[in-house]
Amino acid sequence: MYSYAVQHYIYLRTSKMIHQFTKGLNAYGQFWDLVKSYWADFLPIFTNMHEPISRSTFRSLFQIQWSNATSHRRMAEEETIKCWELVLKMIEDKKTKLHFEELLVFVTGAEEIPPLGFPQNPSIHFYQPEKRGCRFPYANTCTMKLFLPRGVKDEVELQRMLTRAIRDLVDFGRT
Repeated sequence: MYSYAVQHYIYLRTSKMIHQFTKGLNAYGQFWDLVKSYWADFLPIFTNMHEPISRSTFRSLFQIQWSNATSHRRMAEEETIKCWELVLKMIEDKKTKLHFEELLVFVTGAEEIPPLGFPQNPSIHFYQPEKRGCRFPYANTCTMKLFLPRGVKDEVELQRMLTRAIRDLVDFGRT
């Protein structure tokens, strides 16, 4: 009796659904047979292989949208990017409470990098900071753009601004 119950719940109950799934995949150029033959290559797609994001992986995601190379804006943008790199190093060395995953959610809305990558690379854009007050970095998750202020000269200040922007933001309904 016990073996029948185990066989029913593990195999018989789901076998029709699995057969329908594999038959459906094979309807598109024998895709399931391809998956079976190269199963190791398909593991990241069919299983959750979440690995922590490294600094080099995170850096390589972004394209920087620079101003004209001879402009004063470009010099200010280079100062900001220098601080950005130092903030990423702080995250890697765990010298801040920020995590790469939090930054990724802030910019893209995704908690991890998709197995096949993003349709387009996230990008960094710049804005002119206001003379009075403090405008925090902001992002557009639809277009995957991160906006950083030009002319940031201190990585601790940029880290503080990013942390505040991320922590003050509505958390996409996550708990």
